[in-house]
Amino acid sequence: MSRALRCLLLGVALAGGGVIAGAAAESDPLPLDEPIVADLDGDGRTEVVRALETACYTEEGSRKPPCERGDLRSFYVELVDTCATGALALTLSREMEFASLAEVVDADNDGNARELAFELRAGATGRGVQAKIVRFKVDAGGCISVQKTLFSYPRPETIGKRPKGTAFATGYLNIHDYDKGIKGLELRTIETYSRPADPGCCPSFRRATFWRYVSATSSYKRYRTKLVRLPRPRPAV
Repeated sequence: MSRALRCLLLGVALAGGGVIAGAAAESDPLPLDEPIVADLDGDGRTEVVRALETACYTEEGSRKPPCERGDLRSFYVELVDTCATGALALTLSREMEFASLAEVVDADNDGNARELAFELRAGATGRGVQAKIVRFKVDAGGCISVQKTLFSYPRPETIGKRPKGTAFATGYLNIHDYDKGIKGLELRTIETYSRPADPGCCPSFRRATFWRYVSATSSYKRYRTKLVRLPRPRPAV
């Protein structure tokens, strides 16, 4: 893994509260370095979730895929199903640059781990973000299809109210059993907000929001949120 990529991932892990803690180590694989193989629609056959590479970036410049281990790259998240009508490919994301989370989870608490959760990053500092939790079904032709996106971030309904005079800087998604009194897994989003004069390293506010799954609406509802003002960096002497 290149030094630039390891530094970038370490920064994202620290900012995100451990989203990919440890992923910056030389020997650790990153999410979607290898495809995910799972039966996501419950039809008894496995599907493949993979990074569909669009470009590779090295210290010498850019080149066409396939990328080598350690290359920076751009890609889409693609879901491939070999079904009754042949091979079907679904594009699930925007074009991004690396995955900080990609796993199959039991997001809807039905006892079956079949939902796909992913968080993707982009940009020189990894601040660009797209995160989703998607549930699938079998369509009329016997192929996999998206039943519902249970959670999508950042969207107006999933980011908090901006503190006055700030702009949304970035956000991060974690999935964990945070509250033992709530059935199943919960989500935590962490987002930061910056004022125009803030240096790139140091936003003014940080918000943590917790979400629980509500089966009646097949969606997540926030149940706790906390906004804190961050200390300002001391000027260099």
